[in-house]
Amino acid sequence: MWWTGGGLLALVFPAVTVAIGYQLFGYPGVPFGFLVAGVATWYVGRLMNRSPDDPDDYHNEHRFFSIPMQYWALLWMVFALSQLVLMSLGKAGWQQQ
Repeated sequence: MWWTGGGLLALVFPAVTVAIGYQLFGYPGVPFGFLVAGVATWYVGRLMNRSPDDPDDYHNEHRFFSIPMQYWALLWMVFALSQLVLMSLGKAGWQQQ
């Protein structure tokens, strides 16, 4: 199986936030969407994977491609940073007018 528990949210968050960012702000909204997705994935993943008995213990039952959900946030942050760099270099398909 590709995901366990709520791990599919690790893919849903960036799909939704990037789409909304692009619709509201055009291409400059894409890195913002990835940034919001990273924060949401980290927070929700840590919250969902926390053990109910011991808040300092994580059981990581919510996974996407066998990776605990909260760690997908790091990938979304890297995407946000890379899109910002590409946008600043003018190579991301977005041109200032």
